[in-house]
Amino acid sequence: MRSVFKKIGRRTVIGLCLAVTLSACGLTVKQKAALDHFGAATQDFSTSAQTEFQKSRQDVIEMNRARFELGDSRVKLTELDRLLTKDRVQTRVAALQALEDYAVLLRKLIGTVSEGELLEASNSFVSNLRTIKGVSFSEEQAEGIGKAVAAVGGLYVERKRARAVRQVVEMANEPILTVLDLVKHDFDPKSTGWNAGYRLMTTELDGHALKVGGSVSLNDLTAKHLVLKAQAMAAENATRFDLVSSEITGLASAVAEAQQNLRQVLSASDVSPEGVNQLAKKVREFKSIYSLLRN
Repeated sequence: MRSVFKKIGRRTVIGLCLAVTLSACGLTVKQKAALDHFGAATQDFSTSAQTEFQKSRQDVIEMNRARFELGDSRVKLTELDRLLTKDRVQTRVAALQALEDYAVLLRKLIGTVSEGELLEASNSFVSNLRTIKGVSFSEEQAEGIGKAVAAVGGLYVERKRARAVRQVVEMANEPILTVLDLVKHDFDPKSTGWNAGYRLMTTELDGHALKVGGSVSLNDLTAKHLVLKAQAMAAENATRFDLVSSEITGLASAVAEAQQNLRQVLSASDVSPEGVNQLAKKVREFKSIYSLLRN
């Protein structure tokens, strides 16, 4: 009996030692928290930016419809979304979806999900990233991410998950930064991207409303109402879009900085996740503002 207990005790000790060794090779509590905070904030940023692309296109349709009602012959009913077309929206939403997929994959890698869910998240990220114009993403990078995630398997071995997380973050770094640069370019008021197209539409609506308003009879209440409504729409849209563009541009930079901070945190457990924490705070504040602006 004594020898049996000794064997059991020895096995238990060996098992505990193995568990400690595997845990030591895995991610620390601080690293996991940084990954979770980064993932959640990046997801929220991505979905908000996707929403803004869709809603700003709808704004343009409504502004062009208002111009049409005021008799602007330059507006065609078949081209109400001119400059900010559905195809342009879909291209940008796809890029942001890849960013969201990246965040989802990181969170799943530190969670308790099945092998199937992990592979699905990985495939979705890689597939969306490949479709983005202007983003360099090689076959080698795609295979590297796929193999890193597949190596985790269905086993909850901390060291495997830690290795996969680090490989995904490193291999996806440059493509993710490029996506963020594309977002910043689109919302930059000094660029020729999405922002320029939107501002042109507000300017044209306001200009045509002023032109029509100067020739409207004082007794034509219907026409006066349309003019005032168009002017208010142009002013409101321009003010809101300027604010939202500034916020999204700043947040895109914050995500890029947090991505670099995350790489450092994953490389050394004593590095502070300050950039990640700042991103999470900024995104929370933006969500509160954005819900009011786009209520």
